[in-house]
Amino acid sequence: MTPSSPVPSAAGWASTLLGDLCEIHSGPGHLAAPANRAERGIPLLRPMNIGHRGEIVHHDLAHVPEEDSTKVSGYRLAVGDILCVRTGSPGRAARVSEAEAQWLFTSNLLRLRLRTPELGRYLVHYLNSPQARTWIGRETPRGVGIPSISVAVLAQLPVAVPPPDEAEHICTVLDTLAEKASVHEEIARTTMEIRERLSALLFAGFDHALGRTAGTM
Repeated sequence: MTPSSPVPSAAGWASTLLGDLCEIHSGPGHLAAPANRAERGIPLLRPMNIGHRGEIVHHDLAHVPEEDSTKVSGYRLAVGDILCVRTGSPGRAARVSEAEAQWLFTSNLLRLRLRTPELGRYLVHYLNSPQARTWIGRETPRGVGIPSISVAVLAQLPVAVPPPDEAEHICTVLDTLAEKASVHEEIARTTMEIRERLSALLFAGFDHALGRTAGTM
């Protein structure tokens, strides 16, 4: 694989454009305004909900009032859709699961609806790859304001498509590494929580938390 040609020399690989693999749409612009949100209703995904390992993060979710659902029915998410960050740090992508089906997304995200759904798992990994990130970074306008990539530009992203068995192997390897990273991150998070709680006890004079008394320090 070279910078000018994203396709490896291995047999069976092909090159196509992202726009040939899926329909790309941005979310409704009016949903980006906080005034149009509610504490409860239809969950609304934003760039902060797109994780760095191709997952959707259910943290700090915004919502759209249920009574407004008919106005945005065309923007409902379906299982297998891919959401790609459009503004800020363009390109980061995650795949919609059953947990996010029928949710909504803001105009800061792009929805990719695949014409060949079986490529979805592979395509998320590809969009998060160094090759795709480099291309998107190069094609994203740099100037005044927040970096943003358009539907038309993203549709021109070259995509290297391997044979099905090779795509499955790539996804298995990357999914395994992502799971390991998630476990280590959870261990680190839990360790820091224990540290914070223990620190509060220690500085309050409760050294017995470690089997010691304050007078022996």
